Amino acid sequence: MARRLFVVEDDLLFAQRVRSAAARLGVPVESIGPADALVYAWDPDQVVVLQATLRPEEQVALVDRLIHRQPAPVVVAVTGHLETALRQRLKILGATLAAHSGMDRVLARALGINARGADAPTDPPA
Repeated sequence: MARRLFVVEDDLLFAQRVRSAAARLGVPVESIGPADALVYAWDPDQVVVLQATLRPEEQVALVDRLIHRQPAPVVVAVTGHLETALRQRLKILGATLAAHSGMDRVLARALGINARGADAPTDPPA
């Protein structure tokens, strides 16, 4: 069964970036609000992506609650490269981490697809 992708839509620009990444990967994406994400009947074949840097305390709490659902979806938390403390907290909770610049690659892995070019480096070798 193919995994389904959801984006927690609490920031329109981020949600559009996720939609663009999903289109490049050839997968549909569904929007879900933060409150609905807490009560949705998740299963392990679903992937939820959210921007963790937007209201970090609320997003960490959302990740924590999603990760501990039974069953739980795969949770992809997107941050900046330099947000080390936030990234460590999310990793301890069990979230899959993605930087904004590597979101396509991480989403492809989380979805279990081999997207052509998804694992290609974003910068040419020096």
